[in-house]
Amino acid sequence: MLSVCFRQRVCTMVNTTNDINAATRGLLLRMGNAWFEQDELRQAVDIYLKIIEQYPDSKESKTAQTALLTISQRYERDGLFRLSLDILERVGEITPTSI
Repeated sequence: MLSVCFRQRVCTMVNTTNDINAATRGLLLRMGNAWFEQDELRQAVDIYLKIIEQYPDSKESKTAQTALLTISQRYERDGLFRLSLDILERVGEITPTSI
């Protein structure tokens, strides 16, 4: 009986941790998107990179990678080639096979 109760508590703790991680990922992504929409691209880049580093296999990570590619392309279009390349290099360091 004790082992069943223990397993239930462990499962509850795991589910709670998963819920907190999902909420954190979602919040970080919304923060990054808010910075992006306000044209505060450096802040957005920092948040998106944090998502990729901390939650590499999440759907939020994939969304953050797409946003970073968009920002990189925008920098390139605006002639800010070093900033564009910096983003690609930083993403490449975190996830060598993603871009």
